[in-house]
Amino acid sequence: MRNKRKCPSCGRQIYQYAQICPYCKGETHFSSFDEEMPQEEIYEEPAEVAVDETNDEGGMDDEDNQGKLGKYMRHLKEDTEKVKQEYEEKIGSRYSASTIVIGSVITLLSIIVLGIFISVKMMETETFRLSTSVDNELKAVIDSMETELYQSSTIVAKFPDRERHSMVYLRDGHLHVYDAANLSDKEIDLQALNSKAVVDYEGSGVLNAYLSTNEKYIIIIASRNSGNTEFGFYRLTTAPDNPSLEVIDRGRVVVDKDGYKVSTDVRSASYDANGDRVSGLSSADWEKVAPKVEKQKKPEKEEKVEKKESEPVKATEQIEPRAIEVAPKPVTPTAPEKMVIKPVEN
Repeated sequence: MRNKRKCPSCGRQIYQYAQICPYCKGETHFSSFDEEMPQEEIYEEPAEVAVDETNDEGGMDDEDNQGKLGKYMRHLKEDTEKVKQEYEEKIGSRYSASTIVIGSVITLLSIIVLGIFISVKMMETETFRLSTSVDNELKAVIDSMETELYQSSTIVAKFPDRERHSMVYLRDGHLHVYDAANLSDKEIDLQALNSKAVVDYEGSGVLNAYLSTNEKYIIIIASRNSGNTEFGFYRLTTAPDNPSLEVIDRGRVVVDKDGYKVSTDVRSASYDANGDRVSGLSSADWEKVAPKVEKQKKPEKEEKVEKKESEPVKATEQIEPRAIEVAPKPVTPTAPEKMVIKPVEN
């Protein structure tokens, strides 16, 4: 019996060095065999523990306790796994929900930015190009008309689309528009569109016309008088429903690669290829500024006149002689005569 000890949990006789009771599976906290025996001694396996079968009631109690403890351990383990699983699901669902929200916000912002970018580009490139709405039948009609006008006219712009279906050309100082859908040709009356647009049709008339780079306007250069000393710089919209003519400037117009330059003897202005002013003063602005400039110039002329009146007489001019009064010379006194004193006789 010296090799056996009672289990502190169930009270049954077990091996004295057993760390776990074979009956109740509880820890015994006994000292190990290695702690009492030196390391060099050979460890012998203990004999099998005989089970006391005589104490049936005690064995049944031990088995019941062992079953309850095992059941408790299983429930504890299941609860621990369940809590762990629930925690992981909550963390995962929270992470997934935040990820979905952030992803949705980023996607929405990307769509908005992309939409703004596309709309801006569409506004900038809103033109009557052939790539979007070309009607092949209208294009064939316009090309045929262009062939007929090749030698007698200058083609300004072609719009073979369903909305415009027209061609603008210049012939003998007059601007015309040909409607390919109606097969009609008419002259564009600039003065009827804007009464301030002066055009000398008896002389040179419309000198030249250009399509703007954004294809929204037709830039027109027209002669305003018979001597071609002053040109009109106009801008005609290409809107089909409500065309309008704008008087931009007047003066001498020079066309270069950057745009147009309009100048007079007193001022100048530069415009880009779309007819928008870049620098300088237009004729309308100069009319507002000119009276102030004239007022500043008048006092300068008056000052020059006053300076001329106050200038001294030049030495070369003749001077009238004047009478000069000469002062009399001073009279010197005469020396007295010598006096002879004679002695008095007694």
